[in-house]
Amino acid sequence: MKIRKISGPPAVYLVDKNYRVTLYSDSLLRLEYTAQGVFDDENPLILEPTFRKEVPHSLVTNGLFALKTPRFALELLPDGKCFDIGNLKIRVFDALSGESVFEPGSEDTENLGGAYIDLYKYPSGKIYESFTPGLVSKNGYFLYRNHCDFLRDEKTGWIKKRSSSDFQDWCFFACGTDYKKAFADFIGLFGKIPMIPRWALGYWYSRWHKFRDEDILGVVEKFRELGIPLDVFVIDTDWRKRGWNGYEWNSEFFGDPARFISDLKKLNVKCCLNDHPGYGVSDELPSDDPYREEIKKVLPDISDFRVQWNDDRYVRAWTQKIFTKILDEGIDFWWVDGWGASGGIMDMHSQMWLNRFYYEAAANARDGRRAMILSRWGGVGSHKYPVQFSGDTYSTFETIKRQISFTHQGGNIGAAYWSHDIGGFLGKNIDEELFIRWVEFGCFSPVLRTHSSGASRDVWNYSAEAVAIFKKYVRARYALNPYLYSLARECNETGVPPFRGLYVEYPRDANCYDYLEQYLIGASLMAAPAYSPGRVSTRMTYFPEGVWIPLEDGEITKGKRSRSLDVAIDKIALFARAGSIIPTTAPVERLGVPENLEFLVFPSGGETYSDYYEDDGVTDACENGAYLKRRIVARSRGGKVSIKLSAAEGGAYDGSHETQEISFLVFGGKGIAKKVLVGGKKTEFSTTNKILGGTLESCFNFARVDVGRVAPGNEVSVEVIF
Repeated sequence: MKIRKISGPPAVYLVDKNYRVTLYSDSLLRLEYTAQGVFDDENPLILEPTFRKEVPHSLVTNGLFALKTPRFALELLPDGKCFDIGNLKIRVFDALSGESVFEPGSEDTENLGGAYIDLYKYPSGKIYESFTPGLVSKNGYFLYRNHCDFLRDEKTGWIKKRSSSDFQDWCFFACGTDYKKAFADFIGLFGKIPMIPRWALGYWYSRWHKFRDEDILGVVEKFRELGIPLDVFVIDTDWRKRGWNGYEWNSEFFGDPARFISDLKKLNVKCCLNDHPGYGVSDELPSDDPYREEIKKVLPDISDFRVQWNDDRYVRAWTQKIFTKILDEGIDFWWVDGWGASGGIMDMHSQMWLNRFYYEAAANARDGRRAMILSRWGGVGSHKYPVQFSGDTYSTFETIKRQISFTHQGGNIGAAYWSHDIGGFLGKNIDEELFIRWVEFGCFSPVLRTHSSGASRDVWNYSAEAVAIFKKYVRARYALNPYLYSLARECNETGVPPFRGLYVEYPRDANCYDYLEQYLIGASLMAAPAYSPGRVSTRMTYFPEGVWIPLEDGEITKGKRSRSLDVAIDKIALFARAGSIIPTTAPVERLGVPENLEFLVFPSGGETYSDYYEDDGVTDACENGAYLKRRIVARSRGGKVSIKLSAAEGGAYDGSHETQEISFLVFGGKGIAKKVLVGGKKTEFSTTNKILGGTLESCFNFARVDVGRVAPGNEVSVEVIF
């Protein structure tokens, strides 16, 4: 057996001529085999490894290639054959049940799942789809098998074939129960989950309906009249002349598209257009489509006006002359409603391949916007092109239940931003209880977008009670935006999804793997949406370790225990963990950098902290230091709570405020604060039960401390004595 360390860091070993082993981290390695003994130095298409540190490890080469870190031990017998039982074994330490063993061919039955392409017509769905595995498994490992024949060609900026067609290319994650380490390894290997624009966390209106331009403006005005915030209007396929294909606006519905877009922007609403690039076969441009002429200029030899996705000339032509051009005319992002196929890439899902270029089209727009699309999941690597669209679903309580678990399980493989059809796509006018329960879940899901196939999901078609509930929770979502946006940055930096299963924060608690119809929003909030009919819906809910405080009504619960909850029609069961510090704001009709911040503090009897983050919300300037981040630390002992808001780190950005109105709402339970000090000086305060910018009414008391306007460079200290 010959072993040669051929590079590092990271450490890369050539074992005999057929095997190459790369140690990216103490919990991630890449295993390659080629029958011919020829390895490529270029990265596979979806890999973007950023590991630059030498990883401490031990190596034994007595007949076996044995590599060991504190998290796993690899044994490879270099017999010249492909990876199989008998020549490869990996022991993973610190799994839920102790130590686990992986061998090729073994099935990981303890994996919690990753993501479908979508939830089309769940539960019947598409028979050829399966629930792909994700990073979280009770066995403590995840194996990604890369079957794609193509690599990145750094010289041409396109693709090239591997040197060997007889190959295996595996990436093995061995995190044990440290799932946050697995998420960090994931984005270190496949690329980060991009920051989505701040406005994407607002409310999206969508409906498959033949809207005229004045109809759309009327819908926006109706929401304004009702005091319901709205940030995005999604225009389905009928915006175009041909209804299903082509890129010419339908002049019957949109007499002056440029003026319509301008009018929408004056209302501070973003606009998305649906595109159908085809299903299985790429759609051809209609014979009278004006973009044929533009394509012909750059592809003079074209005869079939159908994009060939494996030909860079075609891809560049469609991207530059159609996708980016229409975005430059004022459209904010594309809904990629299809996956095309003509000239696809072997062993890569065509949806992900298309998503890449629609996403890059947005990144290349003239205004320097932060790129985003809405599209179906296309497999591992699709996390780099948010937002994920979960597809056409039936309008049933069963679908709501499935979407709850589907959302956080998708986060286990990087699908952090699911946009569901809230209200369901295939139902007609749905029952009010179903509509309300879906909206309640939607307001506390990654992306809030109502949608249907023609039938109305307009809240004003329901009762006054439904309108009040809809308004309350949409506004509560907007009030939570500082928290949600801070979680988006955390996701970008660490890979941990904002909406996560209980098991991510409590990996040693076996119960957290079983209660899948509830989830955490960050580490601070837990949501247990109702998913059954009735004015009062009863559901079992598990409370992990800690103390959990209901945001509206209910009782404080100490984990670890499960409880039956009776959830009234006008409530979603939402709990804050004691020790949490949650940044909120007063809700506004559209999202932007908040003028005021209200930090919701839940003391826990010790020291806790939280990080608040902001940037311009619309460009990538944050990647170059144009952001502000502030840490809030709370210490509580006896009846005294001490809070410190640090000076901001980072740099100023376009649109940042010179000062912000700062308030603290400190949880007091049934008690009332006796004294408050700001900067060591006694100050006035009030007692309130209104939280989240006044959108929710708690059954507990909070001491409200209004500090006044504070510059980013200034610290604030507050003491509350109960």
